[in-house]
Amino acid sequence: MAVVYGDLHIHLGRTSGRKPVKITASPKLTLANIQVVAKFQKGLDLIGLVDAACSGVMADLKELIAKGELVLLSGGGYVWQGLTVFLGSEVELAQSETGREAHFLAFFPSMDALESYAQQLRLWVTNPSLSTQRLRLTPDAWLELVVANSGVALAAHAFTPHKGVYGNCVRKLGEMFTKPQAILGLELGLSANTELAFSIKDTHVYSYIANSDAHSLQTIGREFTVYDLPRLDFTEWSKAMQLKADGIVATHGLEPLLGKYYRSFCPNCNWLAKDEQAIFICPHCAEPMIYGVWDRIRAIADWSGLVNHRPPYRAHVPLPMLPGIGPKTYVQMIHGLGTEIDILYNVSLESIGRLVGPSIAKYVAAVRDGTLLIEPGGGGKYGRVAKNLER
Repeated sequence: MAVVYGDLHIHLGRTSGRKPVKITASPKLTLANIQVVAKFQKGLDLIGLVDAACSGVMADLKELIAKGELVLLSGGGYVWQGLTVFLGSEVELAQSETGREAHFLAFFPSMDALESYAQQLRLWVTNPSLSTQRLRLTPDAWLELVVANSGVALAAHAFTPHKGVYGNCVRKLGEMFTKPQAILGLELGLSANTELAFSIKDTHVYSYIANSDAHSLQTIGREFTVYDLPRLDFTEWSKAMQLKADGIVATHGLEPLLGKYYRSFCPNCNWLAKDEQAIFICPHCAEPMIYGVWDRIRAIADWSGLVNHRPPYRAHVPLPMLPGIGPKTYVQMIHGLGTEIDILYNVSLESIGRLVGPSIAKYVAAVRDGTLLIEPGGGGKYGRVAKNLER
């Protein structure tokens, strides 16, 4: 068995020819840069490229395969200089009755399977070179297309107010799909955690995983899942996604309070909800608020029992979000101590203190202990780690 750190939601900003892919992503998010940062800076073993079905990215990947740099594994997936890569696609689907939209992910075991899927998908998108296209296709038809090409389907950032299926569209996946059981897992997304997700009974039949939805190199690995697989390939990962399997060891999601949409926010009054109840209309100006993940989940929650049969959830705080760690200090830590995941969870506090000082070592210790003080985010602004460590 092998312990695997995986982030299966990474976007590309540009192709090798500098053509745009994900418009809202950094142009530095190229295949070459992603490989280096994910493996040697962040400490990941497995990544998912969710724009692999875009025509320009697919051409770049085929070139890597032709050069022998991207090698197909016998169980599916590819290995690229020590990093395992799954080829994926993110799409936007509309709920038939309301027209509300949500994002979904599909991953495929090989380039042949991905290309077959992409060719059929082109009939239903406006521009096959761009990421996260809205499909002129029903959710059921898309899911059938994924399954027909040996793919695995997941709900992306399932609880966020921006394009999350529970956060924006429905209370149950059966309101969007005839066969919702064909969806294998839910991506928790920023500002949600296992406890919040489990308060919606409909989610109990799906695995939960954490991925970054990286739109920049820095945000790669800000959320990740720890797997324990007999072999690192697509087949074994697919088995781990079955709810009764044991392959998922832990989910490391960004500390929910740090997310951009943790609580509802009124942009008119610059007011962030703090009440112990869900709120969507500002009590000061009576205008609709920007929904918070916590508020939306509380509003549709229908389960109050204990969380059971789920891997532990660990609130993760990336190094750059800790006070005192600017770009120069971050580089110093990576060069002197190892990858970001190792520094946050494995490197001794004494070693961290010797290199960058006791103050930063105390923040890392607080990440490990779950004792950081957080100023919560909302309304599109990230939360912040408070400089004060005393509660």
